[in-house]
Amino acid sequence: MKSNLNRNDNLMKRFDEKELEAVTQIIENGDYLSGFTTTFRGGEQVQKFEKDFARFIGVKHAISVNSGTAALFISFKAIMAYSLRQNKKKFQNPTVHLPACTFTADPSAALMAGGKIVFEDIDKKTFCMIPPKSNSMISVPTYLLGNANGSDNFKKTDFLIEDCCQALGTEINGKKVGSFGDLSIFSFQETKHITTLGEGGMICSNNDELIDIVAGIRNHAEFYSEKEFLGGNFRMTEIQAAFGIVQLKKIKKILKLFRSNAEFVIKNLPSGISPPYTPSNVNNSFLVIGCLYNEKEIGTSRGKFLEKLTKNRSHILKKDKKSDIKGINMKSGKLISTGYSSPLYEIPMYKKFKPKNGCPNAKSFTETSLWMDIHKFRERDEIKEELEILTKTINQF
Repeated sequence: MKSNLNRNDNLMKRFDEKELEAVTQIIENGDYLSGFTTTFRGGEQVQKFEKDFARFIGVKHAISVNSGTAALFISFKAIMAYSLRQNKKKFQNPTVHLPACTFTADPSAALMAGGKIVFEDIDKKTFCMIPPKSNSMISVPTYLLGNANGSDNFKKTDFLIEDCCQALGTEINGKKVGSFGDLSIFSFQETKHITTLGEGGMICSNNDELIDIVAGIRNHAEFYSEKEFLGGNFRMTEIQAAFGIVQLKKIKKILKLFRSNAEFVIKNLPSGISPPYTPSNVNNSFLVIGCLYNEKEIGTSRGKFLEKLTKNRSHILKKDKKSDIKGINMKSGKLISTGYSSPLYEIPMYKKFKPKNGCPNAKSFTETSLWMDIHKFRERDEIKEELEILTKTINQF
């Protein structure tokens, strides 16, 4: 099958003939979902992707699913089923501690699974969740934008679920995130470090019994004759897994590109925009460069600054009519944004979970952050141009 990859330079940098060949082979063989109707554990490609991914993270097990959100939901339900086996009924409606700044999938998945959520504040420097002061049933720290707090300090929790959706390849003391918790979850959605054709996810663990329950929930719990818990269809296809296998083979090169470009951006940031802080023992994978906007130093509000920046980038935006400055994507227009607009507890569906004194660090972060996505899969000349426009915009105030 001959492709037309030359039509899009960004696509060429991220995908090549190897991914297409892998996908084409599955299509020609007709093995779209093989394995989930016989062994219930997935076909050859799914099982290989899982083994390769577990090896990369440094854990015993990995189970593929169809999204990072599904990975979260399954993780909560698996902990409930696992605890019920041990006659720990309090975990049937567990309290889940989450950062006040993370994607809505985290609290939504916890609530849909039957949990109760508690929002915790984030660290001022790393933007990562501050561990609960008192004992928690389940804690779900997010490695926001690829960063980590540099320590394994979630000691006061019964179960730790690492949210690594934004942090594939990030390391703490040389050990990859996703290898510290009882469970860890990853996303392969289009905007992440690697993708499985737009959507996909993975759940990792060193706990044999817990991961066995995860695998059951993923596929209707069909290999459990007694049906001690319910499952659903959260499966990854053979086509997606084949694509992911090739992507994962490129992960060292991809992470090197992310880190190299991020380092260049950080070194050349104009005055008034503070670079992210990464602890010395953390190797940040920099999905997005999380910076802080200094309104006093620049002399105008963040909103007015972004309006002016958009005008100064109009010649670039015309090349991509689908783009704007409000999102995070690889598209040429969606490069610098405010990120999360508010702490999660200010969103209507979560207002009743607002902490008594709020989360001041999270509030400050949402009011001053600039998410810079100008480094992913981009040529150095493109990055230089964006930095020049950024500096020009600041100098206009």
